[in-house]
Amino acid sequence: MGPMSSGGLPSVLGEFVLAWGDGAREFVGGLEGYTRVSEPGEPAQAAVRGEARHGRAPDGSRWVAVADLVSGDLAGAVAALDGGAPQRQWRGRFAVAAWHPDARRAVALSDHFSTLSLYTMEHEGTLVVGTDFRAVSAAPWCKRALDLEAIYHYFNFAHIPAPKSLFRDVRRLPPSTRFFWRDGRGSDERWWLPEYPDDLRGSDETLAREMQERMIASVNEYRPPDAQPWGCFLSGGTDSSSITSILSRRGTVKSFSIGFAEEKYDELGYARLAAQACGAEPTFHSVSQQEAQALVGRVVEAYDQPFGGTSSVPTLACADLAAGKGMKMLLAGDGGDEIFGGNERYAKDRIMETWYALPQPLKAVGRAVGGVAGRSGNFFLNRVENFFERASLPNPDRFYTDDSFASDHYDDMLTPEFRRAVGRDASLEWMRGVYRQGSTGGPLHRVMRLDLQNAIAQHDLRKVDSATRARGVSVRFPYLDPRLVDWVNRLPAQYKVRGLTKRYLFKQATRGILPDEILKKKKQGFGLPISVWMRSDPPFQKMMRETLFDARTVARGFWRREFIEKLIADHESGSWDHSDYLFRLLMLELWLRRYVDAS
Repeated sequence: MGPMSSGGLPSVLGEFVLAWGDGAREFVGGLEGYTRVSEPGEPAQAAVRGEARHGRAPDGSRWVAVADLVSGDLAGAVAALDGGAPQRQWRGRFAVAAWHPDARRAVALSDHFSTLSLYTMEHEGTLVVGTDFRAVSAAPWCKRALDLEAIYHYFNFAHIPAPKSLFRDVRRLPPSTRFFWRDGRGSDERWWLPEYPDDLRGSDETLAREMQERMIASVNEYRPPDAQPWGCFLSGGTDSSSITSILSRRGTVKSFSIGFAEEKYDELGYARLAAQACGAEPTFHSVSQQEAQALVGRVVEAYDQPFGGTSSVPTLACADLAAGKGMKMLLAGDGGDEIFGGNERYAKDRIMETWYALPQPLKAVGRAVGGVAGRSGNFFLNRVENFFERASLPNPDRFYTDDSFASDHYDDMLTPEFRRAVGRDASLEWMRGVYRQGSTGGPLHRVMRLDLQNAIAQHDLRKVDSATRARGVSVRFPYLDPRLVDWVNRLPAQYKVRGLTKRYLFKQATRGILPDEILKKKKQGFGLPISVWMRSDPPFQKMMRETLFDARTVARGFWRREFIEKLIADHESGSWDHSDYLFRLLMLELWLRRYVDAS
């Protein structure tokens, strides 16, 4: 079995590729930086890079993995070849492939939340499985034709959600998916989904005490070995602060926090408060505009597919900070909002759900009032119109309105050629499909499950994993432990959001763990002051314009130039903030130039 890391310590700093078919030997042998782990004459060829692990079972079956398991045995992965489900007992992060060379049979397993990417490509009986999109799509059988529907999803979500990828020939496995390939044909199935039985009962005090015990147990089980240099992301928010506080009870914990000179985007004050309350050994850094802009280009290098979330830059900056102090592992609080009920839009959606349940004639009056208000041109009255419009929609359509920029501007933004290839509702239909998954849960829990499957699994975890791996740092996510998730999901919705109070039971459970200032603070997020730069920094404005309006960009035929010019003009004038959308267009073009045009 291959090592966990150079020192036998947990790590996900590796990649693997498995190829089966004519030409597999040449393809795998030609991958730069990979080491072959199969015999040259075998029909299935596998190679690993970095700290990927591999092994062989007594019956000749093989497996390769990038993984950091808190519990479970990777060697058991070969059982999945015969219909077993060893991954159901695993806790932690994993992307695994297993195969039997003599049986033309292979299986690939993604973890509960797809914290590590896993891609497949099939072509006329040939199979490629791997953890890096760039390596998989380098296979000679990949035609590398852009998937315009995937790009449309990117315009709306700022990422490409599984099972899509940038190229039509390559699929990214969704979370908790088992891909099975036999005799040249592949299929997949979901082996786990967040379910919400709502069957826990007890007083607030009793349930809060049990939640605290389970949170503490989960965080401590995800504590890295003392021999490994490790620390915590510490934004000053409730999740990173509570994790740091719990870990600090067993010794001083190093924490890492970044901020910006622009006050609106700076949370270092809360991070200092949290570090002091937790007794952490903190490292703080205020990122200058010059530093942050230099990181933009590095985001392109760090991500194996286009990623347009602006928080990728501060995440990379924090990874830099930790790596500079010698850290090899960080713990992060991602998933807390979606598990405990902390997302701001959950409270808003409860109000809208109440309105949606009203009789149709009453809703019609509301829409009429909203229409009149919207024509006023007043900002507040426009929000009134927006409320009635959104509250008249069922979920997930209502939830989608937070991610529907390209859909909303479909005719004005996209070229006729693009619109002929992709329908307006393509991204909405994808979200509807995800929303239909699962058999339990009321209105709140169904949107929480949707968030876990999209915002967390497809966006936030990919952001953190890519940024930290680029700096040689692994990450653990203790609040996404499946045991903890399954228990919290048994709580009725009123313990997540009660009235308009978010994280209701979590706040009771963390009394004594977190100071009141942290518990009461308004969620800010890991933002980037790019909106300011797009209005006030001539060199950045020049770079953005030259990239978006270059002949090569326009020739791709995705969007209409006049629409993008209007977005920039409206943003620079201060009449609207379009920085998120402009940033994702910029990052897409930079990524295409680096990895598609260059090849």
